[in-house]
Amino acid sequence: MGRLDNRVAIVTGAAHGERAALGSHFAKALAAEGAKVTLADLKDCASVAAEIESSGGQALSVRADVRDEQSLHAMAQATLERFGSIDILVNNAAVGSNIPPVPVLELEASAWDEMYAVNVRGPFLCVKAVLPQMRRQKYGKVINIGSATIYSGLPNRLHYVSGKGAIHVMTRSLARELGPDGICVNTIAYGLITSALTEHEMEQDPAHRARVFGPRMMQVHVHVGDVLGGLVFLASAESDRMTGQCLMIDPGSVCL
Repeated sequence: MGRLDNRVAIVTGAAHGERAALGSHFAKALAAEGAKVTLADLKDCASVAAEIESSGGQALSVRADVRDEQSLHAMAQATLERFGSIDILVNNAAVGSNIPPVPVLELEASAWDEMYAVNVRGPFLCVKAVLPQMRRQKYGKVINIGSATIYSGLPNRLHYVSGKGAIHVMTRSLARELGPDGICVNTIAYGLITSALTEHEMEQDPAHRARVFGPRMMQVHVHVGDVLGGLVFLASAESDRMTGQCLMIDPGSVCL
């Protein structure tokens, strides 16, 4: 028996990527616990879906643009037609923090608007797309993807950090509004996720490694696998009495 047997999840930003490809790992972790998973992305998620199905799971790949409300309604409808319910939404699709640094006086309003269109408006529209079904069920788990940068600060990326701050308060507000419907809304947040590529980069640049490791109470890397347990916990019945919270996966660099 898996911890998510008979549950249906949607993971946005679930295609394979060049670096950590967190969404694909999230989808596979949920499927490994028994969830039927819809993988949504602007890119083709078919290869991730094939991996899940080759391991005995059930997966649906859809093209979806989190900036487009109709695209997200189509995503929700396709999930209902294939699996019959929507129990879990992982709002993972986002522009990441590895964007080029831009001082605030050089930050164009158009870049600000595009960041917010994906990182803030996108999760809002995804919630709107799945909420009618979750309300009918009187049950749901919305998991927003936050960032440790809202506590530590990240210079020259004001649009990214403030957008993740918006996700944090959106979680609190939605949890208050949707609690009577039996819907839990939480954030899972983390800092730099290390891949084989970024570990190599740190080995080549000791000063960069010192900047990353310096604030940490535990002098360790954080890998994708370190986040998956928290994600599954928030998706499972084990967290049915937890809402409006931020679960921080962090080796001691952030003080809440």
